[in-house]
Amino acid sequence: MTAEVTLIIEDGSLVANANSYITVTAWDTWATDRGIAHSHSDAKISHAILRAMDYFESLHFKGLKHTETQALQWPRDRVWIDSYDVDADEIPKEVKNAMYELTKIELDGDLPLNAQERQTESEQIGDIKVVYSNTAMMRKRTPAFNFAVRKLVHGVNFVSRS
Repeated sequence: MTAEVTLIIEDGSLVANANSYITVTAWDTWATDRGIAHSHSDAKISHAILRAMDYFESLHFKGLKHTETQALQWPRDRVWIDSYDVDADEIPKEVKNAMYELTKIELDGDLPLNAQERQTESEQIGDIKVVYSNTAMMRKRTPAFNFAVRKLVHGVNFVSRS
């Protein structure tokens, strides 16, 4: 049995040792509100949140971290969402929505950090023959996350100078 990990929530006030933007309860409410039924324990959800955070924190976000020493990528300075400046002591709802989606993706086993096996096109028992697909992906595509994070990250063609 896996023990629940302690989530330390960043709320925009630069919480020491923060490791998440969302709680297990918040994720469960989000899932319930969307009709996403599950039987995951709080421990499993808390581990999935941390795994989702590993991926989320690796993204190339707009703006700048508010301080050099803060635990997580948010809060940030110089970020505009829908033509409005995001306050430096705020964790935007878009961050939380992206984390809800990523946590679901992790619980479904489809987080991009997870190992991806080759997809088998055909198998044969006699004389053991296996043919792997060269182009097919094993993972489900998850446009809901891409939609949730689109206002927070730079586009693929973004170029910056140091």
